[in-house]
This record gives sequence, structure tokens and C-alpha cells, in this order.
Amino acid sequence: MTKYSTEFKMKIVQEYLNKEGGYKYLTDKYGLSDHSVVRRWVNSYKTQGYEGLKISRKNNSYSFEFKKNIVNLYLTGEMSYQELSNQFKINNPAIIARWVIDFRNQGLDGLRPKKRGRPSSMTKDKNNEKEKEQVKKEYSKEGIDEIAELKDKLYWAQMEIDFLKKKMELEDEEDQKMREWLE
Repeated sequence: MTKYSTEFKMKIVQEYLNKEGGYKYLTDKYGLSDHSVVRRWVNSYKTQGYEGLKISRKNNSYSFEFKKNIVNLYLTGEMSYQELSNQFKINNPAIIARWVIDFRNQGLDGLRPKKRGRPSSMTKDKNNEKEKEQVKKEYSKEGIDEIAELKDKLYWAQMEIDFLKKKMELEDEEDQKMREWLE
């Protein structure tokens, strides 16, 4: 992905805000890959100001609890990816989408920080090996299977709750529209 300077982004946003062209026109004029880029810049500028257009040179690290709360807000249907990224000053809404996908595929483990780098090739401590063997004995196959089954049940229960919340929300919207129509 090409990095654009903050000044370049600001120029395009100003042209859009001054009604000198729409997303598609500005995309074609400046040879950008997609009009969603311009839309994202305008949205970032409107919500975060000039700071929203700056290029972030650092990799932000987000805590497990933060990710869990963001994913929960999205899954309950309260906010969209874009609204969440605006409110919590996350530059790219795709980061939130990745967290949601990881959560759906791996559960809460998908949101935990992952070890980086190559694993050590050094020999392990013998005491540590003995502890691991003891833990393996304590957690038998049946216990692991039971945990997996409970995680599966929890996942489907959460999905059912999310579905019912969304259904209730849609029914409320329909009732509201019907009341407006009758008035």
C-alpha cells in the first residue's frame, strides 16, 4: 500500500469539503486505487481533525481487554467498524475487522497477544519438563474434550444472543416506522 503524505491527504480532503469534487472524481484526478481511500481520509479528518490524517509510524499495541471490549461492541450491533475506529482513534477500521475474524475463528484466544519471532532452539530446563508432564497428567483427554465442548456451547449461545438482539432491534425499527406512517 502506498503511503501518502499528510499534506497530500489534506489537499484532497479540502477539495472534497470545498465541493470541488466527489470521492470518485478525486480518486480519478489523483490516480488513487479506490474511492474508499478518499472516503476514509475525509471521515478521519471530520472525526479526528488533522491528527487523523497523520501517518502512524509506530505499531500500536492493544491490550487483550481493549480488543475484547471493541469486539463486543461490534458484535452486539451497537457500532460499525468505522464508528469504533473513529471513537477509539484506531487509524484503520480493518484492524477491528481482523479482531472480529480472529474472535470468531479462535474465540478469546484469538485476541490474546501472540508470541513473535523464532522459537528458541536452546534445550529446555529439566524441571520445566517435569512440570509439563505433571500438568498433562492432570488434564486428561476427557477434561480437554469437556472444555472444548463448553467453549463450543458458549460460542453458540453468544451467537444466539447476538441474533436475538439484532432481531429485537429490527422489530423496534419496524414498529417505529409503522407508528410514523400511521400518524
